[in-house]
Amino acid sequence: MPSNTNQPECPVKLVPNTLGKQLGLTVCWVKEHQFATLAFSNVKNQHATQRKQPAPGSGNRPPVVDIQHFDVDLVLDEPAIRTMVSDCGRVFYQLQQLRYGLVGRQTQTIDFVDQSLRYRTIVRQALDKLNRLLSELSQSEAQEDAPSYHTLKSYQDLVALFYSIECTWHLLEFLLLDSHSSTTVVAPLLEWIRHHYPTPALDAAELLSSGRQIDLPDNFWSVVKALILQGQTTIARALLRLHVAADTQSFSTVDQLLHSFPIYTVYGGLSVHKFRSQWNCWTGNVRTLLATGHFADEPNLEELLRLVTGDRQTWKQQLSGADGAWYEHFPGFLLYTDSTCKYYELPEHVNEWMGLFREAHSLSSSTGTSKNTLLDNLVLAVMENDLIKLLHQIQQLPDNGWFAVHLVDLLFHAGQLDLGRSRLPDEDAPGSEVAALPGDGTVDNGKLMRESLLYEFGTMLMTHRTLWLLGMDYLEFSNTLGLGAREVLLGRVPLRNEREALKVLAIARKNGYRGIATEVCKVQSRRYLARKRYGSALDWANESGDGGCISEVANIFLEYYCNHGELLCEETIANLGSEMFLSSRLMFLKKYHDFRKYYRDQAYASAAELLVSLMDSKIMPSYFWPCLMSDAIPLLEFKEPIIPSKETLIILEHLQLDLVPMLERRQQQRKSAETSSPAMQEPNGGASASEDVTDEMALVPKFASNLLNNCTEDLIKMLRLACARNLSRALIIENTITA
Repeated sequence: MPSNTNQPECPVKLVPNTLGKQLGLTVCWVKEHQFATLAFSNVKNQHATQRKQPAPGSGNRPPVVDIQHFDVDLVLDEPAIRTMVSDCGRVFYQLQQLRYGLVGRQTQTIDFVDQSLRYRTIVRQALDKLNRLLSELSQSEAQEDAPSYHTLKSYQDLVALFYSIECTWHLLEFLLLDSHSSTTVVAPLLEWIRHHYPTPALDAAELLSSGRQIDLPDNFWSVVKALILQGQTTIARALLRLHVAADTQSFSTVDQLLHSFPIYTVYGGLSVHKFRSQWNCWTGNVRTLLATGHFADEPNLEELLRLVTGDRQTWKQQLSGADGAWYEHFPGFLLYTDSTCKYYELPEHVNEWMGLFREAHSLSSSTGTSKNTLLDNLVLAVMENDLIKLLHQIQQLPDNGWFAVHLVDLLFHAGQLDLGRSRLPDEDAPGSEVAALPGDGTVDNGKLMRESLLYEFGTMLMTHRTLWLLGMDYLEFSNTLGLGAREVLLGRVPLRNEREALKVLAIARKNGYRGIATEVCKVQSRRYLARKRYGSALDWANESGDGGCISEVANIFLEYYCNHGELLCEETIANLGSEMFLSSRLMFLKKYHDFRKYYRDQAYASAAELLVSLMDSKIMPSYFWPCLMSDAIPLLEFKEPIIPSKETLIILEHLQLDLVPMLERRQQQRKSAETSSPAMQEPNGGASASEDVTDEMALVPKFASNLLNNCTEDLIKMLRLACARNLSRALIIENTITA
C-alpha cells in the first residue's frame, strides 16, 4: 500500500520487553494521560498458559513479565508554557475572587477587557520565549549534520498554536468583551489587523526614512497598495508625497481626496444616516473623476482610488495576487464599503467577502483555494458570530483544553456565554446534581459547559507532577463533583520529597481534609523509618495524630532499646509535650525516658516510684517486662531501701504473673521447634497457635538473640532474691518508724 505523504510523521517508541517479542504486547490505559504495555496479548495468552510449567527445584525460572508505563506528552510540559499556565492560573483565581466577592467589597465592577488583556500579555510573553528558543534551536541545528527535525517541528507547532490562540483572543476581546462593540467594529478590526500584520507599516517606515528620491524603489507602489488594502490612508498619503511627481495635478488631487476621506466614529457628532450621505457624496465625486479619465495617465493612482471606493473588480484583482489569509484585507474592504458596520452585521459582510476571496483565488490558481488553517477557521467562526462553532473548534485545539477553559470562564462572567437553557435532568438519574434557577426547572447550558471544562482541566492538572496545585484552584470553582474530586486527587499526589509533603499537608489542612493530612504524615513517617531517621519518623507520626502510626513508631524505639540497650533520639523524646497522650505506647516511651533521666541524675527515689507505677500501669507492652524487671534489680539492692514494702510486693506480683509465664511460653516454643521436623515447621518459625497476640508476642522473634533470650531462671531467681532482701529491710524500717 503506498504511503500517504500528507500524513504527519508519528514518533516511534521502542519498548524494552523481551517476552513481548515472542508473545506480543498488550496496551491498557492506567489513567487519563498514562498507559502501560505488557506481554501476553489476548490471543496468545491461551497458548502461553498451555506451556509446561517448570518443575519445582529444576532451576528453570519462568520468564519475567515486564510492565512499562508511558506518559502522554502534554503541551504544558514545555517550561515556557508551564510558566504561562502558572501565571494565567493566578489571574484566573483572582478573577474568581473578584467575581464571587471573596476579596474586598461584595459587589465590584470588573473590567473584563482588562482581565483579557492580562491573559493575552502572559501569552505574548510565552510566545516571545518560544520564538527565542526556536531561533536558538534553528541556529544550533544548522551547524549539525543531522538536526533533530521533530524537536524543531514541535517548537514551530507550539508557536503556531499559541499565536492562533492569542490572535483569536484579541479579536474576541473587542468584539464580545468590549462594551462599545455594539456600536461599530471597523476601527478595532483595522487596529487588530495592523497589529498582527505589521509588514506594510514597517516597509513604509523604511521608505519614509530614506526621504524623497528620484529613483523610487521597486516595491514603492506595492507598499502603497498594501497600506490602502489595510485602510492606512494617512501613511499612504505620506508615501505618495515622496514620489517624484508628487507636485503634479493628479497626485495633488489624490492627496486631497484621501485627506477628505470620511471615516465614521462613534463620537464624531454625525449620525449613521448623515455619515452615509456624506460617504455617498464623496464616492460619487471620486467615481465621476475616474469616469472622466482624470487619472488615465497615472494607472497606479486610478487603481488606488478604485480600491478606496470599494470597486469589487479591482479588489478581486488585488486578492488574486495576494498570498495572505482571507481576513488580512477584510477590515480594509469593510472600511471602504460599510464603515458603520456593527457586530451583528458582520456575518453578512463576511459571506460577501468570502465569495469574493474564493472567486479571486480560483482565477489565480487552477487547483482552487488552499485549505483553511486553524487560525482561519477560528477567525471565521468569530466573525460569523457563531459562538457554538467557535467553542467546538477551540476544544479541538492540542493545548490540553487551556484556551477553552479560560475563554469560556471569561465569557461566562462577562455575560456573553449565551448557549440557551435545557430541561433539568431527572432527580433520580446519575449526574443530576446541577444548579437550576428556583422554580425554573431548566439549567444554563453556558454554566454547565464552564463547570465541565473546569472539572476536566482541573483533574488533568492534578495528575501533573508540578501543576497539581493549580488544579486545586480550578476544581474549587467547578461543580459539586469537582469539589469532591479535589480531595480524592489530592490524596494521589506523589510525595517525592519533604517539601512536597509539607505542601500537600498544608493544602489538606487548609481545606479540612483530615484523612489526607493523616495519610501524608503516615507515609512520611514510614519513609523516614526506612531511612533509619527515627526522630523525624516520630515527629511525622505525632503530626498525623493517628494512634496506630504513633504506636508503631514508639514500638520501634522500644524494640531498639531491647536489642541494643540504648534509647534512640532522647532529645526528641524529652521534648514531647501533650503529643504523648495520642498513644499509650508513646506515653510509656516518654515515661520510661523520664525514669532513665531520674536514674542518671541519681534521683533514685523518684526513679523507683516511676518504675513501679509503670509496672502497675496498663500501657506497658508485654515484651518489655524483662527490661523493666532488670532495671528494678539495682534499685532493690540499695542498703537503705528506697522501694517500700507495698511496692516491692507489686514487683513480686508482676514477676510471678507476667514475667514467669512469658519465660514458660518461650521454653515451650523452643521445645516444639526442636522436636518438630524442618518440613513440619511453620513459615513463621514454629510459633504456637495459642500464642497470645494481644501481648504482641509477634515482636518476640526480633529479640531472640538479646534480652528476651537472657530471661532465664537465673534472672528470675535474682529478682526474687532482690525483692526478698528489699522487702525484709523495708518492713524492718517501716515497723520501726511506726513503733
